[in-house]
Amino acid sequence: MITAKHKFILFNFLGLQITWAACAYGATNELTNFGVLVGLLYILLHFIFTKSRMEDLTIVIIVASLGIAVDYFNVHYNVISFDYYSSTFFLLPYWLVTLWIVFSLMIPHSLYWLSKHIPIAFFAGAIGGSFSYWLGHELGALSLAEPIGTSVAVYFIEWGIIFPASLLITKSILKKRQESF
Repeated sequence: MITAKHKFILFNFLGLQITWAACAYGATNELTNFGVLVGLLYILLHFIFTKSRMEDLTIVIIVASLGIAVDYFNVHYNVISFDYYSSTFFLLPYWLVTLWIVFSLMIPHSLYWLSKHIPIAFFAGAIGGSFSYWLGHELGALSLAEPIGTSVAVYFIEWGIIFPASLLITKSILKKRQESF
């Protein structure tokens, strides 16, 4: 039997996949607000249905800020660039900021099981994160610096650190919540 919790975890997982696709589509078709609107709809629905609003909000603030800071430095150091026909937040298009927020919402829910498997999280983050940026490059949503292999390697290392760190941060936040009860 599929429980409400399982349905929410599936909804949570699909939220990023759908938002990523909408953001990539929008960025490649000069409809950058399309991905942002899809992401904002998902975020709104997430916060309507989640049972852990305050924890999720805290995690979003910390994890999304970490990711936005890393991508800001990647833009600053020319690892990645964007066509700036859209509005930006600290050199990043709004659609990428939206993706960081949606990704952050996955950490305490559909991806939380990896907090008990940090070595797997390292490789899942390194492979999944670098692949996501490479695919965004291939689709034309963003541009990675040449040589592409070096840019992908940078993201491989960054995501190998960011994803496990995000899980550990989340674990700490959720543990503090449990201790307060």
